[in-house]
Amino acid sequence: MAFTSTRRLFLQGTALTGAAAALTACSQQSAEERAKQASAANEKAVEEQMKLPSTAWERVDYDQVADGGTFTVSISQVPANWNQNHIDGNEVSLSAIMETVCPETPLKASENGDVELDPDYLTSAELTSEDPQIVTVKYNEKAVWSDGTPVTVDDLIAQHKAQNGENEAFQTASTNGWSSIKEIRKISDFEAEIEYAETFPFWNVYLYPNLPKAISETPEAFNGQTTEPTLTRGPFKIDNIDATGGVITVKRNEKWWGRAPKLETIVFKVTTQQNMAQAFVNGELDYIEIADGDTYGQAKGRKNAVIQKSNGLSWAHLTLNVGGAEGALGDAKVREAIFRGIDRNAVARAVMEPLESPVILVNNFIYMPGQEGYEDSYADLKFDPEASQKLLEEAGYKKNGDVYEKDGKPLAFSIIIPAETKSSEDRARQIMTNLNAVGFKVDLKTVPSDKYFDDYVIPGRFAAVSFGWRGTLFAEQSSPNVYLKDSGQNFTGFAPEEVDELNKKIQTELDPKKRTELANEFSNAQAKAYTVLPFYASPTIIGLTEGFVNVGAAQFETTDWTAVGKKA
Repeated sequence: MAFTSTRRLFLQGTALTGAAAALTACSQQSAEERAKQASAANEKAVEEQMKLPSTAWERVDYDQVADGGTFTVSISQVPANWNQNHIDGNEVSLSAIMETVCPETPLKASENGDVELDPDYLTSAELTSEDPQIVTVKYNEKAVWSDGTPVTVDDLIAQHKAQNGENEAFQTASTNGWSSIKEIRKISDFEAEIEYAETFPFWNVYLYPNLPKAISETPEAFNGQTTEPTLTRGPFKIDNIDATGGVITVKRNEKWWGRAPKLETIVFKVTTQQNMAQAFVNGELDYIEIADGDTYGQAKGRKNAVIQKSNGLSWAHLTLNVGGAEGALGDAKVREAIFRGIDRNAVARAVMEPLESPVILVNNFIYMPGQEGYEDSYADLKFDPEASQKLLEEAGYKKNGDVYEKDGKPLAFSIIIPAETKSSEDRARQIMTNLNAVGFKVDLKTVPSDKYFDDYVIPGRFAAVSFGWRGTLFAEQSSPNVYLKDSGQNFTGFAPEEVDELNKKIQTELDPKKRTELANEFSNAQAKAYTVLPFYASPTIIGLTEGFVNVGAAQFETTDWTAVGKKA
């Protein structure tokens, strides 16, 4: 996985086999009884998932990996923007490609999550002053962009100016971290002092540019990478982009200064969730991410393949647009009614049981279940249709037949779903079934899957959507981005006033214990906004052609793409 300063969004599949029976059983219990059972089951499931390895791939020494060959990877879409710092580039397909041609940070993470500098990019980085906080960084002078020009401090200075939030014309996914930097002082082309306006505990993420100066210098260049990346700096480079056919090919970068990659070529192939399993079984794909029971069942049937399962950092959710449904979702009571009207346990069971995985509800907006610091921010959130109806009545709605109305308008909205993603449709249908039983009028609107994020989610053209977020190793630094008022990743159009202030405190607090306390305050405040309803945590499940090594399912560990290949 990539370690980034932002969350990455992706389509996450579900399969709701047996959901109706589960709902029937639940209806015979009180809300309180269901809550107690769910809490106990959740704790047990967390314990079970923590038994999964952090890294599940076969580890082989570099010298024992065969030279050459092609590795074919499934992705969900052709990137809409090749700048991974742009709001349109903040998605998993691009992140997967960029891991091979332009890693976002100069850091490498181990199996247990320890982080160290990548010597291919940095020779040193030291905290040389605490008051003011100053970091002195030295670049590897051998590092070059794919056109052969050196990677220099000038590139970092330009990227800081583009992403620090001072110029709103730059459509950046996040300003977090960059906005904490007061000044970057150039000592030489390859050495700089980075001074922070306040203390900043995550300084090691922002030491190295992943964009050349030419891209960061102007909003036009920064926003306009819609066809291909201009320059990259990794062991591979972009060879061909077939946007029509949905195939991106990368090959060995002849200007790469580090250890030569074993693979000759990596092919990223756009495959719908509906077709991915069959393509894998047919041997057309070497690597797939599995998020639904149907794909899992088919992938297990391929003889010359392995299924790897590790702990993970992904979670699914429902996001509400506060301005959606003709303003009805602007009422917090309506949003709370939606949250209490959805049986999260039923959704989670139906998704995870076909994957032969623990059912784990996510009840925190910063930390994942089982992660140090995790606390329950939804202790009083129970599936309770009667409470949901009461909230609607308190908000001034009255039932007319089966649907609540106010001022002659029915309480109606659509859930936007991507086409050819049956499992996403199934998840939305579960939500629709629950809410229509309460008295909402919910329907589904299907849109092209390659337009789902770019044309609907990101510009806010929806009332409700459901997809997945993939977290990072730096939870306290990256997770708040999804909920901040001015963040390009907050698709709700709303943020509680206190979360911005709490985030400022999180980003400047050096004491880990105090930072954890602040992070949980942040999570509790966000929970009360009722804008994002978390569902379940997912393990990382990978289908892999047998024989490929040093790649696969991992929670924290950085893939070393120079060592990926077939075992000799």
